[in-house]
Amino acid sequence: MSAIADIRAPGVVAPLDVRNILWLLAAMVFVVGPHLLRLPVWVTIFFLVVVAWRAWISWSALRSPPRWFMWAVTIATTYGTFLTYGRIFGREAGVTLLIIMSALKLLEMRTQRDVTLAIYLGFFLVMTNFLFSQAIPLGVYMLACVWIFIATMVGFQRVGRSPTLGERLRPAGALLVQALPLMVAFFILFPRTQGPLWALPQDARSGQTGLSDTMSPGNIANLIKSDQVAFRVQFENGMPPYRSLYWRGPVLVDFDGQTWKMRPYAAQGHMDYSRRDRPSKYTVILEPHQKTWMFALDVPGSRPDGAQLLSDLQMRYRRPIAERMRYEMTSYLTYRYGENTNRVQLEQALRVDDTYNPKTIELGRQWAKENPDPRMVLQRAAQFFGKDFKYTLEPPPLDRQNPFDDFVFNTKQGFCEHFAGAFTLLMRAAGVPARVVTGYQGGEVNPLNSELIVRQADAHAWSEIWVKEEGWVRIDPTAAVSPLRVENGVNAAFGPIGLGASLIDADKLGVLANLRYAWQVVNSEWDAWVVGYNMDRQRQFFSGMGIPNVDWRTLGFWLMISIFVVGTAVAIGLMVHERPPRQEPSLVAWNRFCAKLASAGLARQPHEGPLDYLDRIATRRPELAKEVEEITRRYVEARYGPGANREQIRELSKLVREFRPA
Repeated sequence: MSAIADIRAPGVVAPLDVRNILWLLAAMVFVVGPHLLRLPVWVTIFFLVVVAWRAWISWSALRSPPRWFMWAVTIATTYGTFLTYGRIFGREAGVTLLIIMSALKLLEMRTQRDVTLAIYLGFFLVMTNFLFSQAIPLGVYMLACVWIFIATMVGFQRVGRSPTLGERLRPAGALLVQALPLMVAFFILFPRTQGPLWALPQDARSGQTGLSDTMSPGNIANLIKSDQVAFRVQFENGMPPYRSLYWRGPVLVDFDGQTWKMRPYAAQGHMDYSRRDRPSKYTVILEPHQKTWMFALDVPGSRPDGAQLLSDLQMRYRRPIAERMRYEMTSYLTYRYGENTNRVQLEQALRVDDTYNPKTIELGRQWAKENPDPRMVLQRAAQFFGKDFKYTLEPPPLDRQNPFDDFVFNTKQGFCEHFAGAFTLLMRAAGVPARVVTGYQGGEVNPLNSELIVRQADAHAWSEIWVKEEGWVRIDPTAAVSPLRVENGVNAAFGPIGLGASLIDADKLGVLANLRYAWQVVNSEWDAWVVGYNMDRQRQFFSGMGIPNVDWRTLGFWLMISIFVVGTAVAIGLMVHERPPRQEPSLVAWNRFCAKLASAGLARQPHEGPLDYLDRIATRRPELAKEVEEITRRYVEARYGPGANREQIRELSKLVREFRPA
């Protein structure tokens, strides 16, 4: 009693259970684990040291650090975060600071209130993981982390003893399962807004990979190392020939001797092509890349809502694409356009700087002197690149001053940007207007759902030349060096690329490839209906249910209905679960028997067992002794003896019904 009094005394704090503290520390390590590889090294070390220190404090019953120390560490780590990122707000800096403060909260925990706050911080850390990835494995992992945190809360609520593993996980799992229907209802019905859900404005342009508005030797070759999805395509009436899958992106006209650049301003274009045959209809699901350009096959026959078509056939969206976008397209695979390109645009496509790459420029001019016909110049270029040049993923470094001279006359090893840049420069030097087009070529077809997956590894660069009476004509100089790249894709040219590529390449039976295709199908549906569940998808979902015009009022109404239905179902389930267990039939009969005796003034005392009760009744009412003895004997045998079958229970109940003590 004195110990209890001491614990409840004002100003005295009960010590926190060691095993509960270790559970909380383990939960924190689990949820911060995915962040550790992307955090600065000093933050990772700091977090692990603080967690280990807090575990040692609990295990050895040591004092927590003094407040002045905690304040000093808080200021130092905040300043360190600012020095590392140049700010304390934004995705990376904000998450880093939150992890540091969560670790310090663990270190200073003294009361149950501190524990509750630390657990809530853990739940918030669960959400921060989705700022960096929304993949299925991470979602499952974070669900397990939530389960562990709920189990930790259960452990801290069991005062007086530490619960077992099952006593923690079972009720935590039950709570999680009960919350899932409401979670699904909120996900489907909560009104969506424009813009990405899992992003911060300060980081809208960070951490993205993809095409750039400039091109120099080597930058597209770096993209091929990434198997990140750029976009997915579903064709309406079958996929066109693989060699025609040129997904047009930024068009680069300006050239400073080392780098090809996109013009800052371009005139608006139109789709009045002089020839347009073989239309292809398809749907593109474009991943966010924080730029304005959209991708389509040459040449666009339609324009999605919010998109603008420029004179060089670039498609630009009205704002940077910061969330997954789905749009329908029509393109013409056989076409002719640009015969009437104005003189200013042609002059821009002829500009060269003689102070850079003079040998390459001189070679182009020499070809033009020998035969100025653009077709003959094109033939000379094809013969030139088809001889001694090599298509490689790891080209040697080039001279910074004259990179294309070094490539054309010395190394002769390059990737698509080497060939496209050198070819375009040669054409300009020969008096043929030319420009570089970047985008993607080909893709990977998933045989399970016929979806074309275009990855960053499919990034490509090619050229366009202007020919009188023909307009702009696509020329891919890479095809002269590596036809396999254009006909079958980058995987055919270099082998499987990305994580697990060597295993897939060695899998002769194709089991791993089929598993990969199945996983891609699952990922595609996940990206479309979970990660990409935006306003358009929400409208599409409700249109399929017969509600075409959905607004926030309708969504709010159905959300309230869902909350009521789920809440009622949970309440009924709890009432059923908490209902007192049904008594045994023998005990029901015995209680009825005791109630009849009590009405006759012979109530059973709390301390009396069945036999003592029998003796007292036989003494006071001998005329009832025989009936009471029979009923008591049957009850004792059923309750405390070998038991009773259904017929014997019926006989006991019948004797009790017929018993009349008055």
